[in-house]
Amino acid sequence: MTRAVILAAGDGGRLGEHTAQTPKPLVSLEGRRIIDFTLDALAAGGVKDALLVVGYRADQIVEALAEAPTSVKLTFVENDRFHGGASLSLRAARAAVGNEPFLLLMADHLLSLPIISRLLSAPRSERMSLIATDASPWPETYIGEATRVALAPGTSTVAAIGKGLEPWDGLDTGAFLLAPSVWEAVDAVNEDCELSLIFSVLAARGELEAVDVSGAAWYDVDTAEDLAAARRMVAGGAR
Repeated sequence: MTRAVILAAGDGGRLGEHTAQTPKPLVSLEGRRIIDFTLDALAAGGVKDALLVVGYRADQIVEALAEAPTSVKLTFVENDRFHGGASLSLRAARAAVGNEPFLLLMADHLLSLPIISRLLSAPRSERMSLIATDASPWPETYIGEATRVALAPGTSTVAAIGKGLEPWDGLDTGAFLLAPSVWEAVDAVNEDCELSLIFSVLAARGELEAVDVSGAAWYDVDTAEDLAAARRMVAGGAR
């Protein structure tokens, strides 16, 4: 399994002036672009091919990454409805992915090699999709914004996923390994929706399993405060 899909279409409006002229994946973080962390993790994990779904300032992303010094082959598909829900970006990747499993990653999440490696090495059945979850201690302010995952008692099977979920067992890191059956869930929901609705369908069908990546480095960058915290983490400081 060598294909990754990276959703990179959003306008990053919550970052204010940081994304007024620069798409979020290209925002600098301690001398590296946000997306570089994920591309480096993919390369180190042996993933050879990544499809980026672009939208906001698409040409800028394509130009910046087309010559990127990485062993991962990059291709691009455009979602011109990028102001809508992230489901539209996932749908835009469907034809290119075909009927094969694939990693699904978010371009505004800093991800590290252990997350990619644990997803790729986790056992799963043909119809089972995987979500990387983190049960590490996080600041309450971060938890309040994060998508949460609840597990069926005594198992790693996801029972529910969403923001504000109570009780919960881990945070959604924004990294998935999706079986082809995910497209059945995509077809079962509104065309324009958030990804958590699609994953809720998988959970209801018993087809979403959590992979614990607690302790692995990651960060979801949505706001200027997140950007500052991510910089501290990369520099070796507190989140």
